[in-house]
Amino acid sequence: MAARCGFRGVECQQPYCIPTAEMGDALNRAGVEMVLINTPPSASDPELRGLAILPDRVAEFRQLAETAIQYAAAIGCPRLHVVAGRLAAGLTAGQAEDTFVANLAWAAGLGQEHGVRILIEPLNGIDNPGYFLTTAAQARKIIDRVGHENLYLQYDLYHGAMIGEDVVARVAEHFVVIDHLQMAGVPGRHEPDTGDVDMPAAFAAIADMGYAGWLGAEYRPATTTMAGLGWAAPYGIAAPTPA
Repeated sequence: MAARCGFRGVECQQPYCIPTAEMGDALNRAGVEMVLINTPPSASDPELRGLAILPDRVAEFRQLAETAIQYAAAIGCPRLHVVAGRLAAGLTAGQAEDTFVANLAWAAGLGQEHGVRILIEPLNGIDNPGYFLTTAAQARKIIDRVGHENLYLQYDLYHGAMIGEDVVARVAEHFVVIDHLQMAGVPGRHEPDTGDVDMPAAFAAIADMGYAGWLGAEYRPATTTMAGLGWAAPYGIAAPTPA
């Protein structure tokens, strides 16, 4: 259906229940790319939203991340978002960052071996209370600390705008490390032409910077996906005409 609407790529946070051969066949039949997946949550504690910052879960994180990298490589997906996780009781921000840096250096190296880029994404603390990684500046600091050429920033204009960032300015500031963008209307997380931020104007400004990567439509439709695609018409995307 994404292909019929004119999208050339898709994202899937958690594709792991679908065998790689089946997923690859589906992508090939539709003629779309899987451009991004996430590391899987822990089966024992999925509400943590990731294990990458937890010093006592390093072995489990690396097992899950290796599975994710291998899955991405098998289906031709070039990007893996490493979900940081929420700060656990008794864990300081410094301990979390040190663990995150070490895990990201390891993941970036393994990802590079398999042709998979490793990304980190700040999530706003309003929608994601307790999440460790919340700003582009914090993410850039961590990327610089890791210092690996296979580690990038995934910047969601929605999350940035929710905490009051000038999203165009943030993209310009961190342009050299950005490998993927996402968006939604602010607030509400509906279609990008809704809310208080002029997202189409932001898209144009980012295109003028020379950005040629993907822009993921990671929003909740206000009604249905098809009914809300009016924003996408200028980009050649629209609900298919009934046969």
